[in-house]
Amino acid sequence: MNVLQSRLINWLTFISICLFSFSSQAASFYASVSKNKVVKNEVFQLRIVSDQRASSDDIDFTVLEKDFSLGRPSFGSSINIINGSRSNKSEWTVSLAATHIGYITIPSFELDGEKTQPITIEVSQDEHAPDINDLVEVQTQLSKSNLYPNESALLKARLIIKADPRRLQNPTVSPPAVPGLDLKAATEANQYQTIIDGVEVTIVDQDFRITAEKAGSYQLSEPVFKGTIVYGSRYNGGTRLVPIETTPKKYQIKVEEKPADFKGSWLPASKLDLTQHWLDSNGDPIVTEQYQANVGDSITRELRLQVTGLTQEQLPNIKVNYPAAISMYDEKPQFETLENGDVVMTIKQVLIPRESGDITLDPVTVNWWNTNNKHQQSTSVAGLTLQVKASDQPLAAVPTPVNTPPQVNTVTVKDSGIWPYLTALFASLWLITLVVAWRFKSRTSAQQLQVEQSVTSSSEYEAVINALANADGIAICAAINAWIPTVQLTDEEQAELNEKLNKINQSLYSPQPKAIDTKTLKRLIDAIQKQQSKRGKTKTESLAAL
Repeated sequence: MNVLQSRLINWLTFISICLFSFSSQAASFYASVSKNKVVKNEVFQLRIVSDQRASSDDIDFTVLEKDFSLGRPSFGSSINIINGSRSNKSEWTVSLAATHIGYITIPSFELDGEKTQPITIEVSQDEHAPDINDLVEVQTQLSKSNLYPNESALLKARLIIKADPRRLQNPTVSPPAVPGLDLKAATEANQYQTIIDGVEVTIVDQDFRITAEKAGSYQLSEPVFKGTIVYGSRYNGGTRLVPIETTPKKYQIKVEEKPADFKGSWLPASKLDLTQHWLDSNGDPIVTEQYQANVGDSITRELRLQVTGLTQEQLPNIKVNYPAAISMYDEKPQFETLENGDVVMTIKQVLIPRESGDITLDPVTVNWWNTNNKHQQSTSVAGLTLQVKASDQPLAAVPTPVNTPPQVNTVTVKDSGIWPYLTALFASLWLITLVVAWRFKSRTSAQQLQVEQSVTSSSEYEAVINALANADGIAICAAINAWIPTVQLTDEEQAELNEKLNKINQSLYSPQPKAIDTKTLKRLIDAIQKQQSKRGKTKTESLAAL
């Protein structure tokens, strides 16, 4: 081998070593993609591999966010030892989906001075891409667009998810917005599954109440859905990451000025209904304009106010003035919101006449502004005339026995001998027997009357005690009214009983109910009940003495 051949071999060896070294260096850190021709939103994989030991945060993928939708990167590392030779491997994998069409370049990544080659991706339009409305749809309905100050409108919102909810990623729903007006959720969100046009869908319903504060023009935007749906194409078997953001519908709301000539409390509503029911002490309806009652009877007046366009807080406080002869006890108003957004307020008033005679209960009138017809309006319910008579408290009548003395025929005997003495003796014994028999009979009747009164009084007394224990105002009135005829009351006891009963009822049914104390009333009733045994015994003894 000559010198020239030797030099040529050395040169070729050097070139081979250089090429091998370059190839090894190029292959030590590189990037690759699963495909470089995709359609918009189609998912493909980016893979970066290094033969160096690395950590997951050594590669920053945020540089891709301006052109791609990114999945969560995955990272793995391994160490291989073969025949004593040790090697490392670090690998990153991330799912990408192009957000626009055209040629998009994945930039070079760097690790410890080594760089990957940039990769160009060709992105085309997907002719078979689903429309947003085929995946998610927002439907809204506004009850009214013209309002008055303090009036409210109801926005019914429905979100329809037509794709599998499990394919949703990072879904968010922005609530409706209307700057300048008060907006609150009127109901909780209600989610359920149903079928529309043969397709199973997920629906979320929620109502919102918009309340006007001052006159002006305002714009309402319906809720907005944002998220990403993983969508599989049936044409090429590829997977799409379809970003979704619904375009909100706009509503124009105009708030009118409050009428300058309106008088009274401002109550704007598009609809207002006021109804009532009268009930007697047994709970039966009263349907006549005049009703006969006794002193102490309870009568219930139930008022029901249903309003469209107002909130619970804006409903009026209905007050009725009753005559002094009537004791009135208000229950706490009950509120209910109907499915159509109407608010219902129910008021119960317990009325108890305290005096006899004709008593007129006034009608109830609510003045309001009809926002549909734009004029002031009044809605009323009729009153009731009570024909009250004194409460009957019959006492058991005890018949007075009438006994006619026996007639004694006197026979004149000329020679009477011992017979007059014997006759007088037997007559005296017979009279004594009659007196003893009558006294025994009278005492038995009086004792029987006492037992009957005691049993009746005990039963009614127990009903009063039970009503007091339950602090039931209506039950207390009814039980005491039933108990009074079974006892004997002095004028002082009757006055004290009425006073304490009124205080109890006022505590129970005042606009701001307070904790009641029935102990004082119970002590009075117990004292009266104990006095009845003494009074009953005295009466029995006086009857027996007859």
